[in-house]
This record gives sequence, C-alpha cells and structure tokens, in this order.
Amino acid sequence: MSALLTRLHEADAAVHGSITPALPAIARAAEALAARLSAGGRVLYVGAGTSGRLAALDAAELPPTFGTDPSRVKALMAGGPKALLVAVEGAEDDEAAAAADLSSEALSPGDAVVGIAASGRTPYVLAAVREARRLGAFTVGLATTPETPLLAETDIGILADVGPEVLTGSTRLKAGTATKMILNLLSTAVMDELGLLVEVPGENRWEMAAMRPTNAKLRLRAARIVKELVAVPGPRAGELLESAGWELPVALAMGRFDESAEAARARLARAHGNVREAIFGKGTP
Repeated sequence: MSALLTRLHEADAAVHGSITPALPAIARAAEALAARLSAGGRVLYVGAGTSGRLAALDAAELPPTFGTDPSRVKALMAGGPKALLVAVEGAEDDEAAAAADLSSEALSPGDAVVGIAASGRTPYVLAAVREARRLGAFTVGLATTPETPLLAETDIGILADVGPEVLTGSTRLKAGTATKMILNLLSTAVMDELGLLVEVPGENRWEMAAMRPTNAKLRLRAARIVKELVAVPGPRAGELLESAGWELPVALAMGRFDESAEAARARLARAHGNVREAIFGKGTP
C-alpha cells in the first residue's frame, strides 16, 4: 500500500469527529427547514464545484427515498446543470448569476436557502445567501473552514472543521466527505421532522414510511415495511400495496385501520402528509 493511500485514509478517519460538534446546529437547521416545508415553502441548496454536486445528489435522492415532491427541495449549481458533469470555469465567481438563479426560482420569504461551500467564501454561494436574506428567506450555511463569511451571514451556520487537506486545496477529499455526511444527516432529520420515518421499537433503527417502490427490489422492501410496521402477513402486505396503487403510506394506513384506500388517503391528507402521525399518532408501532 502506498504512503499516499495510507495518509489519505488516516485523514478521512478524522472527518467523523469533526462533525460531532456540529450536531446541535444540524438539529436546529433541520427543525427550521422542516417548518418551512410544512408550511408550503421550499428548500434550495446552493453550491459550486464539489459542494454543488453533492447538494444535487442529496436533493435528487429525497423523492424516491421519502416520497417528496422534487420541486420542494432543489439544488442550484454554479454554472447550471452542465457544471454537474464538467467544470465550468469562473462559474463560482459569478455573483450576478446567483441572484439570477434565485430570481428564476421566484424565491419567497417562506422558502429557505442552504449555502454550501467548503471555504465559506465562494462568491456565488455568498451572493445567493445574501440575496435570500434580502428577500426574507431563511438561510443556512455549511462550511468546513472556521470563521468564514458564510457562517457569519446565515441564520444558522454548520461547521465541520476538517483541517488542511492532505492534497492541499482539494476540497473533494475531507471537506467533500464531511459535506456529504452533513447533508445526509440534515436531510434525513428534516424528513423525520416531517413524519416520513417511523422508529422500530426496541431496535434503534427507523423505516422509510413514504418511499416510492418503483422497481422490483423496492416493491419487496415496501412489502417488508408494511408487514413489519402494521403487523400483517407477507401476502397481505402485497395485497395492500396493490390496492393502494403502490403508495406505501396509503397501504400502511389501510393495514393499520382496516380501511379503504380512499379513507386512507383522506386520513393522510388530514395529517398534511405526516405519515407517522396519521398512522401511529405521536408514538411508534
């Protein structure tokens, strides 16, 4: 094994600990973002380079995992969609583009912007959060460098101080890993606040209560979730899902309350899409 691989691996091991002090800020941000989504607002991630690509990845994975509307959590990338695949030189310095991108989204005070920049100084990201604040939107900053403008100029700053990179300046390494981990934590906590996760009692794990079973593998997973959460036999779980049009929340409500798909949808609507509350109240199965 090369000395470089060993050193890179050792450096990665420090990332986990750098995030621990940020957990309270992540929790506050999750509550704030969930509140805006619950009230009909949106969450817009804003980033450039590695940060923007990681944000786009997180946003893209939320609809299939949690059944959310793709328009509710979106990622704005410096340089536009093209920059997701190839570097667009100078895009991260284009402050005017940030304001234009937010304008195209018709940002409102009920929305939130999450600015993501390892250095905390990327002009595109800073311009976006400043414009968001001018428009009255809530702002969150995520950085891996302390004492940066992004952390100071947002309503909630999330810092993972990963220290210098082994490959100097390459923020796709420790900084990128920390950013991915924080986005995992943040978005999953937001979905929990929205009632789209259900804790399995006594097992220290949670199930996705609104995932979209769009292929054979996920249909098997959905059937297992129904079987486990509402205590029905495996064949019955499949029947419920088919009757529900493969809408997992609907199938869960049908199994829990022995009701029709129509009644189940009405129950979920009364809970404003909070699957956990609609089916299990304030508790768990």
